[in-house]
Amino acid sequence: MAGRHACEPSRCRGPRTSIGWRLSSGRSPVPAERGRWAWVRPGVALHEVISPDGDPDRLLTRFDCQIVKLQPKVIVGRISTPVGTLYVKRYNVFAWRIAVASLWRLSPAAGAWVGAARLAAHGFAAPDVIAAIEYRRFGVLRRSFFLTREVPDATPADVRWQEILAEPDGRRRRLARRALTRALGDLFRRLHAASVYHNDLKDVNILVTGPPEQPRCVLLDLERIRLPLHLGRGRRVKNLVQLARTLGRRASAADRLRFLVAYLGQADHVARRRWARAVARRTARKERGRRPDPPAAHVPAVSCTVICQNEERLLAHCLESVTWCDEIVVVDGGSTDGTLGIARRFASRILVNPWPGYRAQKQAALDASRGEWVLNVHADERVTPDLATEIRAALAEVPPEVVGFAIPRLVCYLGRWWYRGGWYPRPIVRLVRRTATRWGGVDPHERAEVKGRVVRLRWPLLHYTYRDITDHLRSLNKLTSVAAGQPKLPQRIGASRLVAEPAWRFVRSYLVHRGFVDGVPGLFVAMTGAFYVFLRWAKVWERRRDEEQAGEVPPLDRSQAGF
Repeated sequence: MAGRHACEPSRCRGPRTSIGWRLSSGRSPVPAERGRWAWVRPGVALHEVISPDGDPDRLLTRFDCQIVKLQPKVIVGRISTPVGTLYVKRYNVFAWRIAVASLWRLSPAAGAWVGAARLAAHGFAAPDVIAAIEYRRFGVLRRSFFLTREVPDATPADVRWQEILAEPDGRRRRLARRALTRALGDLFRRLHAASVYHNDLKDVNILVTGPPEQPRCVLLDLERIRLPLHLGRGRRVKNLVQLARTLGRRASAADRLRFLVAYLGQADHVARRRWARAVARRTARKERGRRPDPPAAHVPAVSCTVICQNEERLLAHCLESVTWCDEIVVVDGGSTDGTLGIARRFASRILVNPWPGYRAQKQAALDASRGEWVLNVHADERVTPDLATEIRAALAEVPPEVVGFAIPRLVCYLGRWWYRGGWYPRPIVRLVRRTATRWGGVDPHERAEVKGRVVRLRWPLLHYTYRDITDHLRSLNKLTSVAAGQPKLPQRIGASRLVAEPAWRFVRSYLVHRGFVDGVPGLFVAMTGAFYVFLRWAKVWERRRDEEQAGEVPPLDRSQAGF
């Protein structure tokens, strides 16, 4: 747990200068930047934590970063750094009202820093805070980051509760349930006795460490910590209901009573009944209109297929994200690096098939799978925990007429996640019923052709596209050559294709899909998209010219072709 002085913003904020707030660590080579404010724990060199250019976003877009939470409001990633394993939390400014309110309010990252200081001052456990960084323009908040060390051997309260319920030894299970409910009740009692209010005290925001017989609770979401002048009964009941709604459906009446007794301490029976009725009434109001939990249903077998060739840099992270599948089938196109060795650690079956093209290789993987449902993932993609949970829930109650699910893709490129520029959501059919699917289309734009209804899922598939601009242009050259080599292409390539189509691609990406909001990177993405269209048709034109000179096709009427 961080010490009080290590979490006190007034002690850790650097001196203000004409170019913004300096980073507090004097040893940090990261240059001060206009609009950047930072609070850094003493003894920590910020350049050892974030990237050399000082942008924390690059931590969340590293291929070895494990994305724990991905929502429009917040992104949380787990990453290994020279100072240990860190959790990086990025708060997104998702609405204009949030940006305007930031003119007179603390950013969420700064609020979390202050929240950690408040908890430390009252003796509560919190993650070890490393830094809080925010970026503003003209005083308006653009983005903010909160960095903490990983709490060793900690699990969320809901996960710990599930582990306790799965304990086969009845005596150990009973002791662990009693210990955890009492620890949670004692935590709530001490918080409210110190007039500390957390406005989202659900089970996922409480970490549990220590042995099952002596659990210790650690609070998360520190930006939600408040110190009201008066912590009334309404707020206390709200906290109790938040935990009751998230953990209560898996807890018995004895567990709830034990928690309430630990919370109330030495209160008499009359007070306990009064509080129990208040919590029950508030919980009933919140539960009104909420669908009951569906009964446990059979989830059909899911096979995951991955086609790859020389993908040792990304394959391990991809396969690790789909270990929940019943079967993993890897089809290798003839790798010369360590790809096959990585595949053997995770895959149920490995096939080596000399590269026949994207569509044919995916069809070979589909034919080799055995599950009723098949999830197709590329080596540079990952399935998030939220998407995996959504897939299992969808398959548990899938109607017979549904034969496929379209999954949005969130692209990681140039050190950021792309929600604009036409790259998101762009849902693609990747989860299909095996017996009702064939791979069609033309390379490199193959697609799953299904016979039936397709349903769209909510959570995205993470796509780590290109390492840098050079890799992007190299891939663009390769893909346009593949596209230009397809047999079914127009005979005449005129000005409309070489000029009008690239121009419209640029306008659609930069203006219609608001790529301009992302600044220079948005401009680059729009221009490379237009260049892809131009280069594809230019290569088709070159191919037609070579065929014409070789006498393989009749000469074109160039006046009609637009030249």
